[in-house]
Amino acid sequence: MTSVPLPQPPATGRPLARGALARTYAALSLAVLLVSLAVLGWWVSRQIEVGVVHRAAAATALYVENFIVTQVQELDHARALPPQRTAAIERLLADTPLGREIVAIKIWGPDGRVVYGDNAGQTFDVKGEQSGAWRGEVVADLTNLTDPENADLRPRYGRLLEIYTPIRLEGSDRVLAVAEFYQRVDALDGEVRATQRRSWAVVALVFGLTYLLLSGLVRRGSDTIDRQSAELRRQVTRLEGLLTQNRTLSERVRRAARRSVAVNEDVLRRVAQDLHDGPAQDVGVALLRLDRLEDLGRHLPPAEQAQLQGTLEALTHCLTSALGEMRSLAQDLRLPDVDHLDVAAVVERAVREHRRRTGTDVHVEIAPDVQTCPVPLGVRMAAYRIVQEALNNAYRHAGGRGQRVSLSLSGADLTVEVGDDGPGGTLTPGLGLGGMRERAESLGGHLSVTDGRPGVRVVAQLPLAPEVDDE
Repeated sequence: MTSVPLPQPPATGRPLARGALARTYAALSLAVLLVSLAVLGWWVSRQIEVGVVHRAAAATALYVENFIVTQVQELDHARALPPQRTAAIERLLADTPLGREIVAIKIWGPDGRVVYGDNAGQTFDVKGEQSGAWRGEVVADLTNLTDPENADLRPRYGRLLEIYTPIRLEGSDRVLAVAEFYQRVDALDGEVRATQRRSWAVVALVFGLTYLLLSGLVRRGSDTIDRQSAELRRQVTRLEGLLTQNRTLSERVRRAARRSVAVNEDVLRRVAQDLHDGPAQDVGVALLRLDRLEDLGRHLPPAEQAQLQGTLEALTHCLTSALGEMRSLAQDLRLPDVDHLDVAAVVERAVREHRRRTGTDVHVEIAPDVQTCPVPLGVRMAAYRIVQEALNNAYRHAGGRGQRVSLSLSGADLTVEVGDDGPGGTLTPGLGLGGMRERAESLGGHLSVTDGRPGVRVVAQLPLAPEVDDE
């Protein structure tokens, strides 16, 4: 009898604390969002600062286009500005609002020469920003006044907005000079900080709402996972209980099957003993009395003596045949003494008895390692009965053709195989086949039958360490 297979419970491991997934996500996502907020905020602040600087640079470039460009047209054919042009530039810077924001101005001629402003007449290296202005670009940046030409501004100002704008020849795209403006950054810094605060507030609000929304979704998912995990653990506990109960019931069934086999053997032994001691003895006594009747019949007339002689011979033949059948049946029912025999000798005895009873040949093949392998008593008894019953079937259905028996080891199992070369398709389920299967399964093994062409093949796998004692 085999146990009913049930799926094994999944390995759950140590269960997570309730809400642990949500708390872990909340902590990790908060750290990620804070880092992202810092990076995005810095980037937005930087873009705001760059945008404000470029806007201021564009306003300055427009101022230059409207007011300064007409005052420096002489640079097309002169290396310096005439005094009246210098005075006009100074009046423009003094009388306009932008001029009041500008703390210094330089006009650069070709080759890094200052043609107006501090250090006028001196020549300095052309920097990258000034090179961009000579190419027609408006370049602006916040400077800490570290360049050599800003030595006179450095003691008075910590930081200024430095703007380079090209000055073109009227009616042409050719750049005559480059104007460099230095503008205070107080108002600019205030505007930048106000814009940055608004941007930070918007970014923080968006990130906060995103964090709350995602945390809520993860919390709901975590609660669902917790409920499902608890239900799964309950189901696993129930399944483990069912598996334990199934193993217990399976073992009880196996013990019952083993006890049933033992009881059957005991019943067969008693039946054999009763046949030998009861009907067989009575039939023997009847034969002896028939002999006496034959002696008494000699005193009868010849006609009656002949009639009595025929009757006695018929009775003697019937009783002798019945006595032989009963003795043969008793011998088949009685399990031979296998306590001191190995499994090879037990199987050979079953084959020898079959040969004696049926007069047919049986080919026996026993692997060498079987003869040296210790086999429990229960397995030896089962092997004897399976070989005995399978050979009886082979003789009954196949006429004893091609009868063969083989013993071999397959891992931890003893393999008993019985076959024949009969026509096949003649084996029907009955007590014999059911008994063989029950004996194999009671030891924890199994039995398979192939009924085809040619013949029938019976294979029994019997564990060498069955869940059974030798009692």
